[in-house]
Amino acid sequence: MPALDRIISLVMAAGLASRFGSDKRQARLPDGRSLLEAVLQTQRAALPEVWVLTRPADAFAASLCAALGCRHIEVPNVPEAGPGMGRTLSLGLSLLSQEPDVSAALVTLADMPWVRPSTVDALLAAHRGRDGAQGVAIVPVHQGALGHPRVLPRSLWPALLTLRADQGARQAVDWSAARRVEVDDPGVLIDIDTPGDLSG
Repeated sequence: MPALDRIISLVMAAGLASRFGSDKRQARLPDGRSLLEAVLQTQRAALPEVWVLTRPADAFAASLCAALGCRHIEVPNVPEAGPGMGRTLSLGLSLLSQEPDVSAALVTLADMPWVRPSTVDALLAAHRGRDGAQGVAIVPVHQGALGHPRVLPRSLWPALLTLRADQGARQAVDWSAARRVEVDDPGVLIDIDTPGDLSG
């Protein structure tokens, strides 16, 4: 059996969405789906395991995860660590570190519903066919710009376990050394910050 062949999508969904003015994860896209539903469906189409990290007592996310077969993980409030992406990512990777056969995390942002399933498939294929470059992160590129989601191989996790508050992975990962996967997918660059962004 191949070792370390399991990849899990970590969906970062614990943000406060202060710029949106409400819980943007519940906002409806033109096709009627909620923003978070669209993200999770794309991930589930590509991977059997999707872990969704949210704030405590998040009934909306818990219900959606149950319906779509995703694992719901609450990020506890730790005042001294501060809120933010860094805290969420470090917790998710800490939990993944307890899974010895996981080779990588596909770090996915919950406010990017336009990413195409084919893009996720291309990133996973690039990781699985990496030809020994096991310590190399993988990023999608559209028209010269780096996008999301991103593959973080297991060897990079230790440097990310101490992230706090709003520190991102750029604090610990040299993205200039990442393997770039060219995709014809503008969705890798589009996040939802305001209600006006929902039209795509």
